[in-house]
Amino acid sequence: MNPINKLTQAIEVERLSRIEKAKSLILKKQNPYREIAKRDYSLIQVIDKFDSIEGAEVTLSGRIKNLRLSGKIGFTTMEDESCVDGFQFIFKKDLLNNKDLNFDDFKQLFDKGDYIEATGKLEKSQRGEKSLFVEEYKILTKALRSLPEKFEDTELKYRKRYIDMKLNTEVREIFRMKSIFWQSTRKFMLDNGFLELQAPTMEHTTGGAEAEPFVTHHNALDEDFYLRISSELHLKRYIVGGFEKVFDIDKNFRNEGIDAEHLQEYIQMEFYWAYSSFDEMVSFTEDLIKYVINETFGTLILEKDGKKIDWGVTWPKISYYDFVEKYANISLKDYDTIEKLRDLAKSLGLKYNKSDGYGRLVDLIYKKTARPKCIEPVWLIDHPVELSPLSKRNPLNKKLTLRSQLVAYGSELSNGFAELNDPIDQLERFEEQQSLRENGDNEAMMIDYDFVEALEYGMPPTCGFAYSERLFSMLMQKPIRETTAFPLMKRKSNKENIDGLL
Repeated sequence: MNPINKLTQAIEVERLSRIEKAKSLILKKQNPYREIAKRDYSLIQVIDKFDSIEGAEVTLSGRIKNLRLSGKIGFTTMEDESCVDGFQFIFKKDLLNNKDLNFDDFKQLFDKGDYIEATGKLEKSQRGEKSLFVEEYKILTKALRSLPEKFEDTELKYRKRYIDMKLNTEVREIFRMKSIFWQSTRKFMLDNGFLELQAPTMEHTTGGAEAEPFVTHHNALDEDFYLRISSELHLKRYIVGGFEKVFDIDKNFRNEGIDAEHLQEYIQMEFYWAYSSFDEMVSFTEDLIKYVINETFGTLILEKDGKKIDWGVTWPKISYYDFVEKYANISLKDYDTIEKLRDLAKSLGLKYNKSDGYGRLVDLIYKKTARPKCIEPVWLIDHPVELSPLSKRNPLNKKLTLRSQLVAYGSELSNGFAELNDPIDQLERFEEQQSLRENGDNEAMMIDYDFVEALEYGMPPTCGFAYSERLFSMLMQKPIRETTAFPLMKRKSNKENIDGLL
């Protein structure tokens, strides 16, 4: 028999055995999937309070992590979210003989992975280990599968993330920290007077970024809609409507490639702030990010590839063209036509599409040559107009925009603008983007005539800013799918999933 088939059969044999144990529990009038659990303390509370509550009778609940049985005594290591190292429950035959579930029942019907509730006295074992000496117990949940020892297949780890979380406390820690990351983001915004509002997920015209959207069909309206790629244009409609400080933390959807920094479905925070200046916005966002880093990591000094990065210093501002010259030794100002940029891209061995305009080519060269070399945080400013269809022009140089991006660890970690509020200029830029779309650029923006009309009613000077969960993943120095609990994956058959577990 094929070794994999043999192991698959062994897994199924164990599963069927556990199902029979669940049936035996039912015959004993024990519900193997109880609707309620009781516990007087979490396991970490018991450990911390043990000296003051030793000798007390308590009820505790948890999951059997390890199980060691002998003739008349059983030792289990129990865990819950608070206590990954576990707390010892001791089952003794003389304490359990006259109960609904006795010692032999425990030996015969319980397995690693089962969730139980137990009542007994807190005492130390003969070896001095803090323990619960069980006098009565109940099944809470009968596990029908045992956990694998580890995952060999990275893709399967993402598919079966709940197993990865059970096996690895460090994985659970990633998502605990990610929760703090977004909680602290929200707290900072609320504490500074911003109002959290929502934008539609489905749109007739998608905008706010350069990305290819997903399409879905609305049955009741019998129309196709796009899943939003950004909440920007609707949040700015709030500003037109009279709000002055708004933000959201929500999902965006972009139908683009998969790599270490990009997901098709991801969380992003965006805010828009009326009557603020560009410099005020940059200063505010630097304070925001420093606050979130400190709350999440407990420090502003992090390591990147063995080098300490001090996020607590003031981040320098570098103009776009100076940035490329500093980090790639290329003077982009000398390449002022599409033909020159194409020749430069070819000389650098970079591939581009025939439909790529000036902005797309400049962006390609910057991303492939300069950006990867910037490790310590800087503010990238003064982007060319062609790269920023929604940003105000720099009054000192109309070919540049009032835009800021945090660049560090070789990646762009945020995006901010002095928002374009001139409806005539906005329409012209939309039309330029639409022309790029018609020539094959599926990531160029569509014309949103309703948004242009909104601007015609008047939007005060406004700054906007956004960062996504990419910031968190880069700070963690992990691929973004590693910091996403349930990333989208290509569908596999059940057999392939089972084989991967082996």
